[in-house]
Amino acid sequence: MNATIELIKVKAELVLKNNNRMIKENEVLDLLGNEFPQINQSLEKIANPSNVYNAISCFADFTKQLVRNGNFEEVKHCFNVAEKMLVSGNNTVKNAIENGYVFSISTLIDVASPISQKIKGLMTSSLRNEYNRQIRVSGI
Repeated sequence: MNATIELIKVKAELVLKNNNRMIKENEVLDLLGNEFPQINQSLEKIANPSNVYNAISCFADFTKQLVRNGNFEEVKHCFNVAEKMLVSGNNTVKNAIENGYVFSISTLIDVASPISQKIKGLMTSSLRNEYNRQIRVSGI
């Protein structure tokens, strides 16, 4: 499926399902666990799982492991869920995605390799914009 069409579907789903309701920090664990049942075991092991930054760090590690395993379909799913949190999250959730998830994922993209280009191609527009913003700010 075309990435643009998929992004439009995700955004439309957000509006229809949540009626512009914001995702709060205490909802992130459930969202991640529902979307990715295989992450639950890792989420249970993190220190202070109610801390959204710890949960997002675990989510970023999960995404990076999927990249290492070559599971790009599931990586795309991760990016769509991160997009959902970036678009519909409250300020704390958005901040965790911007400063935790995108920053962590950028370590995969900053390396010149064919995989980094593939990852950039899978990123949603909001995630890519945030990544580009961070690059500009850092002067890389």
